[in-house]
Amino acid sequence: MKIFSSIILSLLFFSSGYSQSNFAVGVNAGLSLPVGQLTEFYQSGYSANGQFMYNISDQFMAVLTVGYSKWDVDQDALNKKLEDQGKTFRLDIDSQFRIIPLYIGARYYLTKGKHRPFLSFDFGIYSYEFKLTGNIVNTIQGADIPRIPIPDQKETGTESTLAIGLGYFYKLSKHWYLEIHSKYNVITNAFSINEPDQIYDPEDSSSIYGFKGELAFFTFMAGIDYRF
Repeated sequence: MKIFSSIILSLLFFSSGYSQSNFAVGVNAGLSLPVGQLTEFYQSGYSANGQFMYNISDQFMAVLTVGYSKWDVDQDALNKKLEDQGKTFRLDIDSQFRIIPLYIGARYYLTKGKHRPFLSFDFGIYSYEFKLTGNIVNTIQGADIPRIPIPDQKETGTESTLAIGLGYFYKLSKHWYLEIHSKYNVITNAFSINEPDQIYDPEDSSSIYGFKGELAFFTFMAGIDYRF
């Protein structure tokens, strides 16, 4: 939070020496779609963000973005993997993965006028929270084996992230703009559920754990921007 506050205060200080018409703020919301390994464990989620923008020139804009993304476990997909592997148990779990990214980036506008498609590049840090709780359930017919509780797990931290994107601005009026954009986001050292073939040791009910590695996702968002 100290980093977030410092950057925002610096932006406000920087703005004092320039025309207000160069500055804009915006809010966006939409879908967050897992890519690669993240699709094996989590359902499609949602994202939202707030943006502070400064027009460097007619074609370039500097952007500070604070966001939020959340995904819930895809339990059916996870249990299907276990069934395909011939496992004699299934998982009754609840798991969430949430991130709060802080990006500093730039946009390049491809055209001028009311219709303005753009390319974007952002990099920064994100704070994450990984939670896992639930039970292991026996699937052997006729076996009287109780549900095995999984120790509750929670992981938090801060890591690096980057995103590349494509978007579109449409000028609604002197101050108001419609924004639509999509981004490919990469987050490093993220926690998710580990691979199903490694997920359970019958001698150790805590063997369901967070996998730390690089994860990716697409965001598709739309929103409104206000230019001062």
